[in-house]
Amino acid sequence: MKLRIGEQHIDYKKKPSVEDVILRINDELTEGFYFSHFIADGIEVYDDQEDYLEKYLNEMKELEVIIKNEKQFMNDVLLSAEEYVHRAQPEIEVLIEDFQKEPTRDTWANFELLLGGAAWLNDMLELIKKSNEQPSNWQQFEQQATILQQEVKKLHEAVNQNYHKQIAGVIQQGLLPVCKELEVLISQAIDTDGERVNLS
Repeated sequence: MKLRIGEQHIDYKKKPSVEDVILRINDELTEGFYFSHFIADGIEVYDDQEDYLEKYLNEMKELEVIIKNEKQFMNDVLLSAEEYVHRAQPEIEVLIEDFQKEPTRDTWANFELLLGGAAWLNDMLELIKKSNEQPSNWQQFEQQATILQQEVKKLHEAVNQNYHKQIAGVIQQGLLPVCKELEVLISQAIDTDGERVNLS
């Protein structure tokens, strides 16, 4: 198997273990560089990479690891976040309506997805906070991060009280406005400090 990490090319005579590959990737990452994704025999893998390696490593012929500098990586994070908040808003509005009525099993499943998305946004904001490549409007991001954390806490309290209309209210008056504001801030950050690719 061939492993490519940036300019490094490694030819393995026998198949390495998943742990060996991960250790090698981590060894090659220097300060200011981040693992983005990998391309396994032509297939781009962005999520659940370790699971993918566990499943397919034995058949793989070539694994190309994509690493990015901090600025590129933060730009990608912002692009992903922008896409998420844009796609999430219509789903959030449906969720509000469902909680104002009687929530179903699907409503609760979608609510879990919303909580997962809020956690992902919070993680993304923490990542940017620790970065040397913060957008120029970072202070406004920090305000929204604080509000997001407060609203998630209110959501948990409403769930503990099992009060559906309160859940709907917190989502409508708290999380939805945060998503809308984050979409604006992220878009401004990308347009001012980052770049959009493939705008054809």
